[in-house]
Amino acid sequence: MNIEKKSFLKSLRFGREVPAVEECRCPLCADRVDKKEFRNEVFMKEFKRSGLCQGCQDTVFGYKVAW
Repeated sequence: MNIEKKSFLKSLRFGREVPAVEECRCPLCADRVDKKEFRNEVFMKEFKRSGLCQGCQDTVFGYKVAW
């Protein structure tokens, strides 16, 4: 797990073991992530940084309002 991801997850104060991006599991909802679900490369880059699936990115960053 890279330092950037550890820092992000620590800032969210997860109290449980967080699935790794390499396992393709979202740290918020723990669902399996299908890399085809991302709308574009920007969302894919965010997944690589934070591990968040498209749905959780929409919720956290408010993208549903724009879509």
